Amino acid sequence: MTQSTVKTTQVPTNCSNCPQFHDYQEKENRSRGWCEQFNCVSFSHHPFTQDCRLNIPNEEDLLRSEHEVGSLVKLIDSTLDHSQWSTFIVVGKRYNPNRYQNTKTFLNQTDWYYRLATTEQALLSQIWVAENEICHYDQADIINPIGEF
Repeated sequence: MTQSTVKTTQVPTNCSNCPQFHDYQEKENRSRGWCEQFNCVSFSHHPFTQDCRLNIPNEEDLLRSEHEVGSLVKLIDSTLDHSQWSTFIVVGKRYNPNRYQNTKTFLNQTDWYYRLATTEQALLSQIWVAENEICHYDQADIINPIGEF
């Protein structure tokens, strides 16, 4: 017999039950806190607006990886004008939970980091690379960057 679990997510009604709201827990009981989504002070009784709904990251979309373990990828060498493409196999992946903490990490980091191994010596030479340094194996011939940069 197979059991399945259903994950139900309830939309917050106000700031107090929003995962992006951090209560100050003040002694005066002013119900103030910090909204991580908009980087501002907020009150726990503020309603959950359409702006909140549109800007809150969807957890399922965040945790979806473009490359899976066992996928063939090409490594892009940006130091050589993106002209050399080496073939690797994905042997591991790691999600970056720190990317959405602030603007600096959002602009300078990627969601996923992949552990790549060469197809010839998979156990000996493995490296971690960012998601924006690789492309699908089948798509490498579409891109012709020589003379474009």
